[in-house]
Parts: sequence; C-alpha cells; structure tokens
Amino acid sequence: MELFELVREIESAPDASAPARIARSRERLIGAIADTGKRRRRTRWVWGGTAAAGGLSVATIATTVIIAGTVAPVVAQPASAAAVAVLSEAADLVLTGVDPVVGPGQYLKVRETYELVSLWDADASSPSPVSGFNMAALPTSEGAIYTRGIRDLYVPSDRSDDWILDDRFTNEVLDVWGDPDALDAYNRLVADMPERDADPGGIEALPGGLQKGMADTTDDDRFYDPLRDSYSEMPRDPQQLLAWYREHLETSSEDWYIFQAIGRYLSTDVMPADLRAASLRVLGLLGGVDVARTNGTITTLAMPADVGEGGEFGDLLVSELDIDTSSGRIVGSRETYPHRATDLMPAGVPWASTTIEVTVVDEAPEP
Repeated sequence: MELFELVREIESAPDASAPARIARSRERLIGAIADTGKRRRRTRWVWGGTAAAGGLSVATIATTVIIAGTVAPVVAQPASAAAVAVLSEAADLVLTGVDPVVGPGQYLKVRETYELVSLWDADASSPSPVSGFNMAALPTSEGAIYTRGIRDLYVPSDRSDDWILDDRFTNEVLDVWGDPDALDAYNRLVADMPERDADPGGIEALPGGLQKGMADTTDDDRFYDPLRDSYSEMPRDPQQLLAWYREHLETSSEDWYIFQAIGRYLSTDVMPADLRAASLRVLGLLGGVDVARTNGTITTLAMPADVGEGGEFGDLLVSELDIDTSSGRIVGSRETYPHRATDLMPAGVPWASTTIEVTVVDEAPEP
C-alpha cells in the first residue's frame, strides 16, 4: 500500500471535509516518515490494530501527524458567553420535545446538500484521471472544481428496519477555477468512476442502520450513526461527556475536531435527545467558540484553529456550525481557510460545506 493510500485509509471520518484534512497534513506525514530513514517498511493497514508505517504506530500517525498535527485552538479562552447562551438554549429546546413526530411506517428524511472543492493536478493525471484529483496539492494544482451534491438518508420509525441511503443524484459543477481542462478531467473521472457522482446503483438498504464495508468480511461494517453502541454509556453531564469524546474519538481529541465531530453526529438527528442536548453543551466547553453571525433563526458558531505555518492551506482553519435556534438543531456546517493562497481560487470560498434538512415522509425509495 502506497503512502497516500495509507493516509486515506487512516482518515476514516465520514464527512465532506476529509479530503482537505488529508491534503493539509501531507507535508507533516512525509516529514515524519522521512525522519525514520531506513526503518521505513511497507505494512498492511489493519483497522484498530497496531500496524506501523516507517516506525510510527498507527495511533501516533492518526492522532499527531495526519489529522491533529500541530493543530491547536487559536484562542485559549473558553467559548464566549454569547455562544454558551445559544448552545444552552438549543439544548433546552431539544429536551422539550420539538423533534418531528415519525408515525408508524413513516421515515425521517435527512437531506444533506454538500459543496466541495476538488483540486486538480495536470501532471498527476496519468494514467488515470482519479490520480489528478487524489494527488493534487494546492501549490501545484492547475485547476479546481467546485461541486454540489445531495445525499438522502431515510430513517424508519422502527429503527430496526432497513434504513435507506440514496446517493444517486448527479453532482452539479458550480464553478471551475484555473485551467479549464480541469472540467474535462472531472468529466472523465465521473465517466470512469460513476460511484463518485451519479451512480445508478447508489441506493442501498442499511439493515437497522448497519452499513456494510468489504464484501468478504464484517470488520469494516459500522452503523451509520457510529456511536450507537456507546449511547447508553456516554455521560449526560457535559464535562464528563467532553472527557468521553476526548478518549473515544478515533481521529483526534483536539477541540477543533470535537467541534466538527459533534456537528456531524448531531446533524443526522438520530442520537437520543438527552445525549444531543448534552453534546450541544459540550460545544460550549471548547476553547475559542464564538457567535460569527445571525440570520433570522440561524445562528452560526465559529471555532478557529491554528494549523501551523508553512502548510498549503495557510495557518488558520475556521470551522463553523449553523444552529436553528427555533428547534435547537444543527442545520449546516462549513470549513474555511482564510489565510490560504488565492492565486488559483478566490478568497472566501468554503473548502467544504453542508446544509441539512430534516422532514417526515410517508415512504422511501426502494433499492
């Protein structure tokens, strides 16, 4: 397994911003492995195991090199009083029972609309178009594609029944920056690998919410709501729950990652209400969280993190979560790099963003 394949397998977080986290950590990983000199050897990656690359344990790579790196909150101060107030009110709303009522035979439909930036390196596009996108780095990319996609999750009223994940929608190209040949390369990528875009077979049944991994093993099977098996043991006290998140999140225990992870877990709206409320209060315990803006009932919380100087994305990551203050739900998220270079793509464009819409429907499509 080559180096960057290893990186992508270690980065297992199921969210749209994973490609950016992989890219911004590339230099740190290369540097760390280079330091091991002749000790580097090729080792098969085993999920949850102790396989090593270049003398570094997988745990060390995953928590200190690949994702966490030198990332740290920009401001060591607690969350602002305004942010804590928003989160406390949201938690109270969650506990008052304003969740949608899903009757027998109905489904909770969670629509995720996501927008992503994909870099393209012309020099890395041979022999397969996928490599031009997978191996691209911001300083050496000739082009970038900005796309929008939609993914629907149908959660049945009886959660032991089949959940339906519908990912058949065609991605929409919103913009192309740099070399216009990047669009041709993207279209070839879609033609060669339809599962990355409009996959006619991109609808699947998840028995009880269980998503299958490799066909010949159950090792990679996991619930769509990945913390389900831990719901009963997760503390409802916010301080204790924060400690639990730090100990159990696989990728990082840093505040910025906990902020992003809780945003993802709460966006599907399937966590027990008391645990959702406690998780909202956890966000108020993280350093640097503040109110960025308010638009009607939507309040956006932002958390800055220092990603270190010399990286391709600049030294600042800003993670944002949108909270609907009328329901207490997280309805959107985004990841931006305000200090990145702007010679390829304009400033202000989020690297990844999602909008979440939750409704109750009477039926779900059949796989």
